[in-house]
Amino acid sequence: MKRLSLPVFLLLLFFSHQSAAQVVTEWVEAKSPWESNKIALGYPVPIPVDTPLPFDGFRTYAGLHTRHLDLVNTTPWVHPEAVGVTRHGRTIWAYRLGDEDYLTVDGFPEPASLTNGGIHAREWQAPETVTGIMELMALHESDAHLYDYLRDNLNMIVIPVQNIDGFMQTQRYPALNYMQSDPSYPDYYPRDGRMRRKNMLSADEDFYTTFDHLNGVDLNRNNDPFWATSDRSSPYLESIVHHGAAPASEPETQALDAAAQLGPIDRLRIYTDVHSYSRVHFWSRNRNVRLAEQTEKVLEVFSDHHRAFPARKSYYFDPMESIPTSGGIGSTDEYFTYTYQVPAWTLEIEPRNGGTDYGGVGENTHDGFILPESQIRRVREELAQSFAAVYYRQSGPPAIRSMRIIDRDTGAVVFEADWDTVNNLSRSLHSNQLRALQFDHDYDIWLSFTKPMRWREDGVVAAFPGQDDINLFFQARAYVGDTDLTTELGEPVWLMQPGKAPNGYMTYRDDAVRMGLRLPADEQNLGLITAATQANFEFWVADMTAMGIDANPATVADWLNGAWRRYEDSEGTQSDVGGPDSTISVQLSNEVVPPPFVLEPGITSSWYHSSHDGEGFLIELLANNRAVMFWFTYDEAGAQNWYVASGKVIGNRIEFPRLYAASGGEFGPGFNPENVTRETVGSASFIWSGCDTGSMSYHIGSQHGRMQLERITRLLGIECGQAPMAPLPETALLSGSWYDPAHDGEGYIVEVLEDNRVVVFWFSFDPEGNRRWFYDSGAVIDGKLVFDDMTTTSGGIFGPDFDPLTVERTPWGTLELDLGCESGTATYNSSEEGFGSGVLNVIRLTSIDGMSCPP
Repeated sequence: MKRLSLPVFLLLLFFSHQSAAQVVTEWVEAKSPWESNKIALGYPVPIPVDTPLPFDGFRTYAGLHTRHLDLVNTTPWVHPEAVGVTRHGRTIWAYRLGDEDYLTVDGFPEPASLTNGGIHAREWQAPETVTGIMELMALHESDAHLYDYLRDNLNMIVIPVQNIDGFMQTQRYPALNYMQSDPSYPDYYPRDGRMRRKNMLSADEDFYTTFDHLNGVDLNRNNDPFWATSDRSSPYLESIVHHGAAPASEPETQALDAAAQLGPIDRLRIYTDVHSYSRVHFWSRNRNVRLAEQTEKVLEVFSDHHRAFPARKSYYFDPMESIPTSGGIGSTDEYFTYTYQVPAWTLEIEPRNGGTDYGGVGENTHDGFILPESQIRRVREELAQSFAAVYYRQSGPPAIRSMRIIDRDTGAVVFEADWDTVNNLSRSLHSNQLRALQFDHDYDIWLSFTKPMRWREDGVVAAFPGQDDINLFFQARAYVGDTDLTTELGEPVWLMQPGKAPNGYMTYRDDAVRMGLRLPADEQNLGLITAATQANFEFWVADMTAMGIDANPATVADWLNGAWRRYEDSEGTQSDVGGPDSTISVQLSNEVVPPPFVLEPGITSSWYHSSHDGEGFLIELLANNRAVMFWFTYDEAGAQNWYVASGKVIGNRIEFPRLYAASGGEFGPGFNPENVTRETVGSASFIWSGCDTGSMSYHIGSQHGRMQLERITRLLGIECGQAPMAPLPETALLSGSWYDPAHDGEGYIVEVLEDNRVVVFWFSFDPEGNRRWFYDSGAVIDGKLVFDDMTTTSGGIFGPDFDPLTVERTPWGTLELDLGCESGTATYNSSEEGFGSGVLNVIRLTSIDGMSCPP
């Protein structure tokens, strides 16, 4: 038999003695003075309930895990990831909160956050709090504001319970633990049962087998870079702060790092380890001053936000100057600070003062780990909202996205500018001056940003919880050279309705602002503006957490090595505060400028760009400033595709907030309209500078693009720029959209031209349900619209890679439309296999504005 060394022998003897003295002790609400084997709380002892639903109490691990799976299965916002197994073989689950992809709405790789719970088994508040984050993000109603923004643009990773084995052990014995067994503080430290802290290394799950009840590893001492360097950790298995055999020796520790990789790791911007008790943030510093400054700012946002709740619970943190820049205890926040250079901290949540905050008697300091059941709903719900606040901040600095200047008399846009995405590093500025700005004329400026910028209370713009009103500033000026123009600017109005310029937000509520603008013809301005002169606008504003805008949107701000990069101030210097944006210039004139072009029904026609010959747009202007658009195009593989949209006419532009793609149709007699679904895939915006020229931009998924527009057709009876033909020829009234109600989901767009010519587009499907379209330029013969050479296409590639030389045109068959003013028939005969022939009974769907059938 191997002989033990003397120190090991003495150590075993010591613990054998401790084992003999250990006493099973019970937590109770109240006790008699002579009940030495009980510890009084002063409030009811929490008992976990096996339910998934949140209530005024604590849930079992099984209940919490069921809740997590319910959120996975019933919402689109929770995505499970197995990241490891415990010492006892239980799966450790992380969850990604947000949409399914890893891209922001601009197509950039999403930033990531990681929030860990349940590292110390006895701290039941932590799994409840992290589950509260999941519940908030998954179940908050669509708000087109903070929560939709976070779900769309941030990969929020959470681990509700890292130390599952230990957590379940505490819940098996929710009122029992041992006293007189801790080797360091036997009189004050309850161990195992309800007060187990560590994982279950070399420990079974039977509370009454006492030989192993002190075993396990403190997972918050099991991390680089300060593993085993502090007297607040221990090499001894029985110690409550045993640091393990090596850094990351424990599978639970390894699982935490695996969860961080889900970001992926180069996208991580914030880490929190949720503990209790004492309401404090513990954080460590390395020698990166910018990281320390940003960590301090994040903690300030969190604490100020949480203190703004009615409960007024304050979370303290040490200022950076009082924190040493080296040394630690082996905690997880140290690991993330030093390894991944992100703001990281240990969050110690309630109780404080040993539970006396809630009427507790404070008999044993460890009652600070036992939050009353009556408090946990408030704690988890309010903390979840404070986490949302810092997630929002670390999602990134705001930047100007778009600017419009609108002629107030006509509603027409006279200037537009957009920062278009190039890649995750850069944007390019697209600007379009349709009319120069002139003196003594009323305009509106509309400005949008990359994130929602304002908070509201009872519908009124207010400071974000915990922030000062001073952060609601908005500064704007216009200048030429180094001299300010005299500008009369209206009060900025933040926008909470959809619709884009001038009265709606861009993507999220309060991500856009509108203000009036007038440039008086005073001596200052007349001296600066001669003929056509370029002037710069400068804007300075901060987001809800007082984070200033990026002074240069051309470089996409990101996080690297503990600080923001490509986040510039007004001098072009890398910063962590941003600065005024003066990147947009506008042409001004001291001369009288003609009124801007305003849309009229004659815009109705087919449009395309010559570099995209083979795809295009059919625009119809309807009554009451409405419009419809049909986009015949392709997918990324070269197959035909089409979209349809309904929009609003505003001055010289049309906004189509939702592009729809139809699915489920089947060409021919098997068509069933009940199988057709319409999915929103994006949005589009069109603007015209005249009768024959314009431009469009679109967002489909994370893809953005724009095209210049050229007219293809001119409809009979409504020539743009001329009075409508009177009386209108009967055939002219046939222009518009037509469909068979039994085939709702497909239809025809007819354009009657001069000289008995007519164009048709048939938007439909193939027999397998793929979107298809067919077209022809035909003739009006004996009152019927005859198309002998219906054509189909293939080979176009959607987006900037479109090459008109790859588009192949193939004969499809014939079509004859026999139409009255409101109804008729469509007879087709296809030469493409699988389509056959048939007759459809069609009715009118749309009429061009001013071209309705006579009563």
